[in-house]
Amino acid sequence: TTEKLLDLSRRDDGVQAARVPVDLGEVARSTLRLLSPLAEGLGVTLRCEPEPGCIISASEDDVYQIVFNLAENAVKYNVEGGSVDIRVRRGEGRILLDVEDTGIGIPEADLPNIFSRFYRVDKARSREKGGSGLGLSIVHDAVTALGGSITVEAREGGGTRFSVSFPEPGEGAQQ
Repeated sequence: TTEKLLDLSRRDDGVQAARVPVDLGEVARSTLRLLSPLAEGLGVTLRCEPEPGCIISASEDDVYQIVFNLAENAVKYNVEGGSVDIRVRRGEGRILLDVEDTGIGIPEADLPNIFSRFYRVDKARSREKGGSGLGLSIVHDAVTALGGSITVEAREGGGTRFSVSFPEPGEGAQQ
């Protein structure tokens, strides 16, 4: 939690790391490798389908923060026998990241607030799973700082889908 607070403080102060070309598909793959022991322990299947060459201009740390927070939540708030799918692809001059899970989902009434700092969908569940209420706020701030956008929706049949859209370098992206 302390690390997350420091990250938010840096963002509030306008501190931005240097941007470099980052392969979003590679970040997604390595994030899933990091999360595979947690997923195995919870009986959750991880899948990653990145299109090759999905490069964005960003701080590598920011990209890892985004993908890791979304994927970790998708694993932690899943059900035994569930799955997490990460897709990375190009579309309409954008680089798109989808993190989709078959988990317990987010109640419709909570969706407008989940990117707010310290907001927790279910206080008891967060205590049990170790949530601080900062992860999705950090993700939102990092995505916005990179000129991207993020949306969340309930998945048909249960679970959640987070969709992130980044500008392709050269398509209005700040270098």
